[in-house]
Amino acid sequence: MLNTNLRDTAVKILKETPRTLGRDVVNVLARYNRLTGSSGLLEAVGELKNILENAGLPARVHMVENNSRKGFIETPAGWDPVSAEVMIKIGDRVVEKLNLAEHPTLLSAHSPGGEGCGRLRVCEKECSGEVVLTGLNPYDAYKVIDARLILHYDKNRFHEAVPYTGLFLQEQEVKHGKVVMNIPYRLASELMSRLLVKPDLEVEVCWRAEVRYHSKGIPVLVSCGEEPSTLVVSHICHPKPGAHDNASGSAANYLAAFAKNNIGDTRLRSLCHVWVPEYAGSVFLEDILGGLPEYVINLDMVGSKQSVTGSVLSVVNPPLFMPAEASAALYISAKSVLDTVESFEGVGQPSVRYDVTPYSAGSDHDVFIAWGVDSGMLNEWPSRFYHTDMDSPDTISPSQIANTATITLLSAIILGDKGLRDKATAVYRAYLKSWYQTKSLIYGKELTLPEYKNTGKPGLKLPSPISTRFIYKKLGREAFYKVRGLRGAFTYLTVYAPLSEAYGIPDHLSKFISEEVIEWSREEVGVVSKIWEELKTYIR
Repeated sequence: MLNTNLRDTAVKILKETPRTLGRDVVNVLARYNRLTGSSGLLEAVGELKNILENAGLPARVHMVENNSRKGFIETPAGWDPVSAEVMIKIGDRVVEKLNLAEHPTLLSAHSPGGEGCGRLRVCEKECSGEVVLTGLNPYDAYKVIDARLILHYDKNRFHEAVPYTGLFLQEQEVKHGKVVMNIPYRLASELMSRLLVKPDLEVEVCWRAEVRYHSKGIPVLVSCGEEPSTLVVSHICHPKPGAHDNASGSAANYLAAFAKNNIGDTRLRSLCHVWVPEYAGSVFLEDILGGLPEYVINLDMVGSKQSVTGSVLSVVNPPLFMPAEASAALYISAKSVLDTVESFEGVGQPSVRYDVTPYSAGSDHDVFIAWGVDSGMLNEWPSRFYHTDMDSPDTISPSQIANTATITLLSAIILGDKGLRDKATAVYRAYLKSWYQTKSLIYGKELTLPEYKNTGKPGLKLPSPISTRFIYKKLGREAFYKVRGLRGAFTYLTVYAPLSEAYGIPDHLSKFISEEVIEWSREEVGVVSKIWEELKTYIR
């Protein structure tokens, strides 16, 4: 029998996890424009380092050079936005004025500077002009559209907000005088409607953007105990305010490090905490740490006020052919921490929305999964103000940041205790089987939890996930756009398929479709399969 009462342990941890401290760290980080490669990111990391040291915690910063590469991941040029503004006029009437001070996402990350005035033209695929309005992928638009100013909109972001986009250019890709700015979809749709009704309407746009390039490097912040076996990683980058994405995960990571010192549990001694620029920092962690951890917990977008963001907290699985002890620990810990609302009979029920979800690529757990490391992620999705200038600290719940830190530490305790770990993994495996059986009943299709013989390390370690930028550059824009809007396609192509090959998993496309509960047509399956076969020739 197991003697550990996980609920009581969670309560003890939560008492050592001050809510106000998590709130304060979110507010501190949200003050900085933390774009990868920017001085603002360096300043934010420096401030968090000071906070760690003032709490008596170890902290050191490692620098990664700009314009470097690890595997398929490239680090961008050093870049600082100084100022930017845009004014849109129809006749003598000013329709909109936006500036960088009020809208920190106005300038696409790593956009060159420039200024001018010109007539607006709408672009759906390929075009040219002084000023072009487009919903194309920003990097693609920058590469193929001949314009001095590209105004970008994203209909998938909150329509009233200025979306965040990134070019993440390397030094040799910078074209001075070619500016990329973002505008709200609400404004873009108004302009397109006017031009549709009256094609000869003259819409004048004037703009100015000042940027600076540098070679300061990209910071990775590390706070480790002795011989780390479990790693807690959070990406600290993204534009101001970037509260949910990802000051929230960064603050929960810090709060876990702070509380750990006061708990005194020996199972937490080997816990290591790191803060990285997303992907661009995590791919260098094996070199920085001098080896790989046994487990990884990735905290990316957590602790929001779910009534505001519309989010659900998810425990994100690795691919099912990998071990999932980290995800098991996270799910059991989440139930121990979050099931605090009593039913009529006094049984604990969820206090927030949470569940498990199949593997999804797009954050730093991908790097470790590609390396064969047992990794789980806590992530909230969807998020109403995701990747916009409205992702502010008032959408974050200090209580839920503290709960996330508690889940993290309780998970580490489970992972550090073989008896608890084995029991949690067995219970979680049974739950996953039930989860898939339930989905099978709901969707009227056969979905089973696959049984895999090989649950160790892959036969060949991948250098990194395959980046979507690599797919664009090697396979071209047509292939890129074919899979861009296809749910799960990038997850399959960037991590799942290459890792399946490394593990020797046969027929992995059909397994992926079943595992992800995806509804692809025969034509879509053919498209993804063809692109993967072509992509394989570049990565062998």
